[in-house]
Amino acid sequence: MHIGKLTTKYLIPIGIFVFIVLFIIGIKFFVIKVGVDQVGVRTIIWGVKRGLAQKDYGPGWHRAISSVDQWDLYDSTVQTLELSKQVSHLGHDERQEVAIRTADDYDVSADIIVKYQIKKGQAWNLRQDIGVGERYKIIVENEIRDIARSVLGKMTERDLYNPNEKRKRAEEFKVELTNRLYSQHVDIIDVLILEMRFDPQLERKIKNIKLAELDNVLNKSKALAAEQRGITQTIDADTEAVAQKIAGDKERSITVLDAETTKKTIELLAEADKYLIQKKAEGDLYKDQRKAAGNLLIKKSQAEGEKLRREAISGIGGDIIVALEAARNMNLADLNISSLDINLLDVDDMATRFGVPDIKGKLRVDTKTFKQIQEMLNQPKHTDTTKPN
Repeated sequence: MHIGKLTTKYLIPIGIFVFIVLFIIGIKFFVIKVGVDQVGVRTIIWGVKRGLAQKDYGPGWHRAISSVDQWDLYDSTVQTLELSKQVSHLGHDERQEVAIRTADDYDVSADIIVKYQIKKGQAWNLRQDIGVGERYKIIVENEIRDIARSVLGKMTERDLYNPNEKRKRAEEFKVELTNRLYSQHVDIIDVLILEMRFDPQLERKIKNIKLAELDNVLNKSKALAAEQRGITQTIDADTEAVAQKIAGDKERSITVLDAETTKKTIELLAEADKYLIQKKAEGDLYKDQRKAAGNLLIKKSQAEGEKLRREAISGIGGDIIVALEAARNMNLADLNISSLDINLLDVDDMATRFGVPDIKGKLRVDTKTFKQIQEMLNQPKHTDTTKPN
C-alpha cells in the first residue's frame, strides 16, 4: 500500500515531467518548423541517400536531426527590392539608386522598385545552383542595375519627361530582367520606375525644351481653334441659309396648298351648283312635261266633249235641247193643263209635244242619257274654248 501511494504521489508527476522535457528536447534537436511564408530545402548529411533532397518542403514540422539533416529556409512570398535615393522604411530591401548615363551623354539617377519571387517548387534548384543564404538577392540586384543601364541608357533628354516612354522602357526592362533571371529560378512580378533625377543644368534645359514644345502646341491649338471658329461660322451661316430656305419653302408650300385647296373648293362648289341647276332643270322639265301632258289631256277631253256636244246638237239632240229649253221657260203658274188630256209623267209624249220629232213613230229617251245632256247644258259658258262653226 505504501509503495502504491508512493508511486501515485511521486513517480507519475516525475514521469510526466521527464516526458515534457524529452519532448522539448526532441523538438529542439530533432524537428524544425517551416513557417507559412517560407519554403524549406533539406540536405541529408549522413545516411543511405546523402546529398540535397530534390524537392521543396512547405509549411509545417519536419525532421531535423543534428549531424544528419541540414535545413535552409527561403522566403516564399513576393519580395520587393527598392533602389532609391531616400529609403521608404516599408520593410523592403533598400539599396542605393541606379546611376545611368543617357544616350545623349547625361548623368541620370533612377528610383526603381522590382517585385520578384522564388519559383514555386524550385527553391532546392536555387540552393543547388546559387548556394545558401541570400546570395540570390545579390544576383537579382546586380542584374537589375545592369539591365537598367542598358535599357534606360537608350533614353534621350526628350524622353525623360515623357510618361509614355517611361512605361515603354519599364515593360522592356521587365521582359529583359525576366529572361535574365529565368535560369536563376526567380520570377519577376513587376517593374516600376518611380523617378528619374538629373543635374540642374539638364533639368533647366529639359524645362526650356518642354516649354518651347508647350508653346508650339499652344500656338497650334490657337491656330486650330481659329480655323475651327471659321468653320463653325461657315456652318452657322450655311445652317441659317438652309433654315431660311426651309422656312421659305414652307411658306411657299402653304400658299400653294391654300391656293389648291381654294381652287378645289370652288370646283366642288361649282360642280354642286351645276348638279343642283341640272337637277332643278330636269325637275322643271319633268314638271312642264307633266303639266303639258295634263293640259293636253284636258284639251283633248274638252275637244272630245265639244265634239260630242256638237254631234248632239246637230242631230236629234238639238230638238231635245230646244224642247228642254221650252220646258224650262214654261210658267206653270199661268198655265192650265188638264191632267186627263196630258200625262206630264210620260217623258216621251211630253217630248213629242214640245217638238221633238219621232221618226219611227215614237221617241224613246233613256232617263240616264237625258240627265247627262242636262248636265252638259248646265256647264258654264267660259269653259268653252272654241266656238262652233
